[in-house]
Amino acid sequence: MAFQGDRVTRNRLILISLSVVLVILIIAGLALWRQRQRNQARVEQRYPVQGLKYCGSSPVTPCVVSFSQDADGNMLVSFLTDGAFYPDFYLKIKAGEEEHIYVCEKVNTFSTTVYCTGKALPVGVVLQFFIISLNGDVLLAQGNFPIIGMALAGPQDYLPPTPTKTVSPTDDLIPETTPSPSYPSYPDPGP
Repeated sequence: MAFQGDRVTRNRLILISLSVVLVILIIAGLALWRQRQRNQARVEQRYPVQGLKYCGSSPVTPCVVSFSQDADGNMLVSFLTDGAFYPDFYLKIKAGEEEHIYVCEKVNTFSTTVYCTGKALPVGVVLQFFIISLNGDVLLAQGNFPIIGMALAGPQDYLPPTPTKTVSPTDDLIPETTPSPSYPSYPDPGP
């Protein structure tokens, strides 16, 4: 009979162990499910992605101010943002299947101005623009529009500055001459 008592005790231990494992699995499953639910964005938690377009007379920021090209042939995209507290970001431009990444920097003297530098793209082609925050790669704004114009860098050889007139104490003593008007000369109609 002692053999049967050991067997009952062993069955109880197995049953208790299985119950404990089952309870642990249920608790762990519920915890994972709750964490997954918290991490998924819900409609009421998401913010709509802001539209990106050219700046107008009363701009909605961020917006594109201009496109230009530097002396090295890189394209510069100038943005207007909300100011110093707007998150740091980079620009991604999709041209068909190609993606181009542009490094962006805030202008120190104007906290609302940001410019991005990258590969020069063609004018007139509709491109996809994405402003993406550096912190967490969150999409901040997006828009589809063409580059309608690009300011090009000037030549490397600049004209010398215009000399300025030096003033001497005797300049006030010299009378200014008034230029006489010139009239166009017409051919003599002749007789």
